Amino acid sequence: MGLGRPLQQAHTVRLERTRVRAPTRTRRRRPAARPAPHEVVFVGLLVVITVIAWLAVHHLATPDMRAGILTGGARPGHAGDGMPAMRMDHSMSAGLFLGTWFVMMAAMMLPAVTPVIVRIDRLLRRRGGARTTVYLLTAGYLAVWAAAGVAAYGLFTLFQSTVAAGDSTAAVRAGAVVLLLAGAYQLTPLKRACLRQCRSPLAVVARHGERITASPSGALLVGVHHGAFCLGCCWALMAVLLAAGMMSLVWMGVIAAVVLVEKVWRYGDLVSRPLGGAMIALGLVLVAAPGLAPALT
Repeated sequence: MGLGRPLQQAHTVRLERTRVRAPTRTRRRRPAARPAPHEVVFVGLLVVITVIAWLAVHHLATPDMRAGILTGGARPGHAGDGMPAMRMDHSMSAGLFLGTWFVMMAAMMLPAVTPVIVRIDRLLRRRGGARTTVYLLTAGYLAVWAAAGVAAYGLFTLFQSTVAAGDSTAAVRAGAVVLLLAGAYQLTPLKRACLRQCRSPLAVVARHGERITASPSGALLVGVHHGAFCLGCCWALMAVLLAAGMMSLVWMGVIAAVVLVEKVWRYGDLVSRPLGGAMIALGLVLVAAPGLAPALT
């Protein structure tokens, strides 16, 4: 009886030591999928196209084309309100504008959509997706942005007519209204819904995987579908770009960076609301004090 308790304690100690020494199971991470040769070629091609597009914008843009109603198609002179007179000396035909717009969209949007297209392609490998799928998806995506250029041209000509009227204050306030509307849209559920669709390659494959692999036209139409969500996500930012300076490399870079962060960073949706608030604040300031617009240049 006297030895029972020490033996029980010793047995308990052995069990505890055994538990401590027991090897712990670790979860093995699956190695990242190696890029397929056609994927490497695709990404390399898009990088080359993007670089060429940026160089083309830099080469084609004149000082007037880099100015907007917010950053001042401003020229020395008087508008009668203490502000420099605004004048945009360039006029663009619809064809020239649409061609320029397409080059700009290639420069700005391809970096943001490439990771999503690549992930979709990797998810479709198990289903026997064709190597041309990535190109068809991208073509459909860019087709949406090319079509959006028609609406952008209408907004651009509206800005031009505002500047041509010679009232600098009215022009800046028109740009401020664009900022207010764009900022408000950044805070809407529709913006968040479109952003979620743009960032989820798994959702694209789950909904449209069979359609993509069934035929080339199916892949092209899914690219259009994805591009429509992207347009719903980014149209307000593009309106701000037109107001700030359509071919300004600085403003193009800023907007492209915002689009990239929103779509690629896993917490990108956290950027949308603060950015929307900042645009609303800036719009209100410019409505009240349009003379501050030159500070944006």
